[in-house]
Amino acid sequence: MSDDRTLLVGMDLCDETTQLAVYDRELMEPVLIGQSEDNPDALIETAVNFAEREPITGLLEKARTGDDVMNDGKMVGIERVLAYFFRKTLAMTRVRYPGEKIKMLTISVPTMDKDFVDRMYEALALIGLESDRVRIIDHKRSYMYYVLYQKKELWTNDVGLFDYDGERLLYEQLKIDRSHLPALVGVTEKDFTEAFKVADRPEKLPEKLPDSIEFIDEIDEESEEVRAATPKGTIFENIVKTALKNQFVSSLFMTGEGFETKWADEVFPRLAVGRRLFRGRNLYVSGATYASKEFGEKKRLEDYVVFAPDMVPARLSMDVYENGKQNEVVLAPAGYPWFEVDTEVDLIPDGDTEIVVNARPVFEGDVRQYKLDISPILAKNNRMTRIGLRVRFEDSKTAIFTIRDKGFGETMPGSNRVWEETVVCS
Repeated sequence: MSDDRTLLVGMDLCDETTQLAVYDRELMEPVLIGQSEDNPDALIETAVNFAEREPITGLLEKARTGDDVMNDGKMVGIERVLAYFFRKTLAMTRVRYPGEKIKMLTISVPTMDKDFVDRMYEALALIGLESDRVRIIDHKRSYMYYVLYQKKELWTNDVGLFDYDGERLLYEQLKIDRSHLPALVGVTEKDFTEAFKVADRPEKLPEKLPDSIEFIDEIDEESEEVRAATPKGTIFENIVKTALKNQFVSSLFMTGEGFETKWADEVFPRLAVGRRLFRGRNLYVSGATYASKEFGEKKRLEDYVVFAPDMVPARLSMDVYENGKQNEVVLAPAGYPWFEVDTEVDLIPDGDTEIVVNARPVFEGDVRQYKLDISPILAKNNRMTRIGLRVRFEDSKTAIFTIRDKGFGETMPGSNRVWEETVVCS
């Protein structure tokens, strides 16, 4: 890798706006790119403008569906449109960091699936950013990386995050299970969108609110003591009480455009009593930037596994001999999104009748061994053929091993016979 590849970049890519940040090595924190007095949050429109035509929007939705884009009477693949957007957006880093190139880029998106991620990686490859220099994570993982890079006193206990974009209100609570080594970091989510919509209803509601937001819809709207509407701040306070009930949350984060309102200014100081409260719109882009530092340089979080439901629950590996020494080859790291696992290795059997794969669970339990049958090529002389072993996943727990007879040059041509073995990693 050339010395000019130094930038650790984070991007928060959302439906309407995008944010970009770079880890500043002097400040030791992310700095927003494109920030100005008129644009303090450094928001970039998630759109592509070709010439003077109407801007192309809805890029994330098109990336999810795979829909092509009409441009100048021609259909253009969404991957190329995304590539244009990425190239133009990432070029903004040159203003503050001229001559420096990207070492690692992490893109945070609200949600993701395999097809969406594949199209994103294809678009990035079109501008020279291969998968070894890019990671795509969802907002939950970005949130976890952000918190874990803060001072430890902020996450000694559980941490809560309210995300409100003006329509959808989500609560995500970060928990750390220190009974394992490495410690497990996860997020539980609750959707309070419907409960919060009560504040927007025109019906007349009673002056006194119930202690729990779960009973909001049971208010007697015909009560004699009514007023025109219940303030959003009061409803939100009830939601917070519901979310934190019987929980020991010492830090709260508030993010999203929906909180940039007067009622939030009035309510937040009350919610900060007895805990630390932080507010801002750069949490996800900062978390993505910290993730780039974690992925691209020496790991700071080696004692933690940032875990989510779409991640592989066990570390898959093999013990092999290489240069006269026994080494471990990792086929699938634990805590890695299942749809990003695609590992291929070449093996030379030496009296082996099967391939042994070790599975070390992230959570608890002993190391398990799974044996893959290689009998279709046992008739060949030992050490005179190569086996290609490819590992992919069907879902977070189901690994698909593809085995191929590659032969050994002209002396022992391969049959190209291919078969598959399935392993369920519980």
